[in-house]
Amino acid sequence: MSAALLASVGLVACSSTGSGTSGDAIRVGVTTSLTGSFGTYGNMIKDGLEAGLYCSTEGTNEVDGKPIEFVYADDGGDPEQTLAAATRMVGDGINILTGTTSSAAAMQLGHFAEQQNLLYISGAAGIDDVTGLNANTFRASRQAYQEAAALSSVLEKNNNKTVVLAQDYAFGQKYASTITGILESSGSEVEKVLVPLDTNEFTPYARRISELKPDLLIVVYYGDGAPSMWQAMSQQGILDTTTVASVLVEKPHWSIYGDAAEKINFVTHYYPGAPGGEMNECLTERVPNADLSTHDGFVAAQQIVHALSTAGPDDVEGMIEALDGWSFEAPKGPMTIRSGDHALLQDMYLVSLSDSDGELVAHTVGNVGSEVAKP
Repeated sequence: MSAALLASVGLVACSSTGSGTSGDAIRVGVTTSLTGSFGTYGNMIKDGLEAGLYCSTEGTNEVDGKPIEFVYADDGGDPEQTLAAATRMVGDGINILTGTTSSAAAMQLGHFAEQQNLLYISGAAGIDDVTGLNANTFRASRQAYQEAAALSSVLEKNNNKTVVLAQDYAFGQKYASTITGILESSGSEVEKVLVPLDTNEFTPYARRISELKPDLLIVVYYGDGAPSMWQAMSQQGILDTTTVASVLVEKPHWSIYGDAAEKINFVTHYYPGAPGGEMNECLTERVPNADLSTHDGFVAAQQIVHALSTAGPDDVEGMIEALDGWSFEAPKGPMTIRSGDHALLQDMYLVSLSDSDGELVAHTVGNVGSEVAKP
């Protein structure tokens, strides 16, 4: 963080009113990516927030007679822009923040929330370190550990060897190490195959995996190279001889799986068409194409409404206390904010894809229980 930005944060701390109200409205700051490479996710969060507010207030968009107003800032996925936007919002008296898609930005905002004594609910950011960061920070989505534990559970018996294929950068390395730790603790032999981000030719990596003959292959791979990676796995026959597990991406991107789609065991915290109760019906009525990050925005709105209903916008400590340990019904089903570290306990779906008249459709085949969270 620059010295100038640090100075501006300090000035905000002195000048902030902390009320977050504009007339009768209670304002909530939303710093997220509405354009750029993360724009798709940010707009899903925006849709989810607005649907979640509507559904949690029975269509009034109000708490105790006061309307809730979302104030949006497009940060372009840049953590510095995220923090600058949050600083301006605090200067305007806003003391509830949410919406973040970037894990790096989520960490910065979590520390900022503690410094300024704000309520912060991270959006779609999956980094584990948000859990337990401080009392002011909550989360609206899954965390990487929950995905990793669910991926590790796909093959429960006779799992003597697992290979983890991941991208060779900080997130991929950490994700692979988390999965390795979970599996090795249960006695499985694990080998990591890390692929540079600029890789275009995946055949050598597919051959290496084939030579290792794993019982389970866990793939943690995102980005433009994914279609070529999956094609290489198919060409080497890996999906016909090995149990393969991966994290399900958003529905508009399911085409990346190509011919491999129906042979992969997927893990996700939500997907279009996921089973659910009243809240899921309300979400999908408001947002028919609701997806992963739409659900995250919806859950953030549920937490905001509950906090405001319990404590009011000026009482940050009261809002924190209201959320700490709270159990509620999200669109995906029951969720609990674990008291103390604010891990968001939830079931993870085990999902398969099948072709239906030329369109891929997701089906729930099982779930991993809500006790799966960062220790």
